Amino acid sequence: MRNHTWKLSVFASLLTLGFLAAPVCATDGSPEAQWVEGTLLIAWGTPLSVLDEASPIVASLRQDEGKMVHLELDEGLLAAVGGPMAAAGRLVRALIPVRDPVMGDAPVRPLAITAVGGVPEASETASGSYPYVSIMCQFQGNSSNLVSLSYFQGMYANVWPGLDHYWRRLSYGMVNVVGSSAVGWFTLPHTQAYYEGLISGTNYSIMLNALYNDCTSAASGSVNLSNYEGINLMFNDTFGPYAWGGWGGVTWEPPWGWGNVAVICHEMGHAFGLPHSNNADGDSSPYDNPWDIMSNSWGSAMSDGTYGTVGKHTITYHKDRLGWIPAARKAVVSTAGLYEFNIDHLTFAGTSNLHMVKVMIPGSTRFYTIEVRDRFGYDGNLPGFAVILHEVNSSRQEPAWLVDLVDPSNGGDAGAMWRPGECFEDAPNEISICVESITTEGFTVRVGYGDWGGIFDDGFEAGNLGAWSLVTN
Repeated sequence: MRNHTWKLSVFASLLTLGFLAAPVCATDGSPEAQWVEGTLLIAWGTPLSVLDEASPIVASLRQDEGKMVHLELDEGLLAAVGGPMAAAGRLVRALIPVRDPVMGDAPVRPLAITAVGGVPEASETASGSYPYVSIMCQFQGNSSNLVSLSYFQGMYANVWPGLDHYWRRLSYGMVNVVGSSAVGWFTLPHTQAYYEGLISGTNYSIMLNALYNDCTSAASGSVNLSNYEGINLMFNDTFGPYAWGGWGGVTWEPPWGWGNVAVICHEMGHAFGLPHSNNADGDSSPYDNPWDIMSNSWGSAMSDGTYGTVGKHTITYHKDRLGWIPAARKAVVSTAGLYEFNIDHLTFAGTSNLHMVKVMIPGSTRFYTIEVRDRFGYDGNLPGFAVILHEVNSSRQEPAWLVDLVDPSNGGDAGAMWRPGECFEDAPNEISICVESITTEGFTVRVGYGDWGGIFDDGFEAGNLGAWSLVTN
C-alpha cells in the first residue's frame, strides 16, 4: 500500500486555497503586504558541470484554480518552515509585499513565511508503484536531438540500468515504476529563446511553470495524466544551464539529462522530495559528495553504452526519510554509554544487520549518521569499501554533510572513508565513532556517547565486551 504524503495534485484536482489573513497596512490604510496561503512547491536545479556550481532552488505557492505565486526563498526562509524536506508540499503562509501590476508574475521575496499548523517534521514516505510518463517536447523551429520513442520507453525497464530496476534496488523493493510510459514528440508553442527569456535573474520559476503547462497541454490529446504519479518532461534542447526536479513528481530534462540516466535518477529523487547532500568544504556547490546520487551524480558512477552515466545509491539519511529503512535495521544513540553495532553495506537488501545508526548531538536536533558503502551493484564504482559519516542539520538547504577531516573538498579520499582502527571524535559533544573490524557484509562500529567518567572502568580495556552498554545487530 503506497503512502503519497509527498505527492501534490499537479495533474488532477487543484487545492482550493486563498487569502486567509488580513493584509498589513500602511498608516493611510492602504495595504503594503498581505498573507497568501498555498501549497509550497519546491524544485531543485542541477548543472551539467558540477564544479563550483551553486545549487539553485525555486519555490512557488500553488493557489486555487492553479494560480502560482513565485517566491524568492533562501536558506534562512526555508529554515523558518523546517527546511526543504519539511516544507515541500506543505501548506504555508507567506507575507508578500503588494506589487505594482507591471511586475506581473515576477518572483517576490516574502517578508515572512510560516507553516500552517506549525513547523512540521518531514515525514515523506514512498512505497508501492509510481508510474511515470515521459513527455517529449521540442521547441518551435528546433528539430535537434529527436531520438526515438523506444529509447524513452526502454529507460523504464526492470533490467539494469532501467529506472524500474534502479528504484527497486534503492528502496529494497518498496518502490517501483511499473506502468510507466513515454509519448511524443510534441511541438511547443514557443521557441527556446522565448522560454529562456522568462528566467528572472537567478529565478527560474516562471520558465519552469510555462514549460510544464505548454508541454503537458501539447500532449493532452495523447495521454491521460491522471493515470500517472509523476511526469518526466523531456526537451530536445537546453533551457538554461540546469535540469530540474521537484514539485512532488515533476522533472524537466535537457538532452544531457535524458542522455544520462543518472541525471533522471537525481531529478526523480528531487521529485520524491529529496534535497541535495553536500560535503563540508564551505563552497557554494552541493555537487561534490561522491557517495550520493543526490549530490555528485557524475563522479564515481557506473556507465552504460545506451543510457550513459548510471545512478548510484542515495545516502542512508535520505533512504530513512522515505521510509525504506525499517526500525529493525536502524539504531539511535541518545543516552550515555558505549555501544557496538554490526552495520552492513547499504546496497545489501537481504541484511539481518543494521543499515543505519543515528547518533544525536546533545542539546540539538542535529545528528550524525553512520552507514557502510561497498563497490556493489549500482555502487560498483564508488571510491571504496568503508564506513561513511554524515552530519545532519535538517534546517539547512542541504541537510546532510559528508564528514571528512582530512580534505573536506575531496569526498572520495581516505579522510571520508573510515576503516578498522580509525576513530572519529567530536570531543565537545563527547561522541566517538570507531571502526572495530570487517564483517561479512560490512563493519563492526563502536560508538561512545556522553559522560566519559567511569565508562572505561567497566572492563572494556580488558576486552570484557559483556560490560558494554549495548551489543546489537
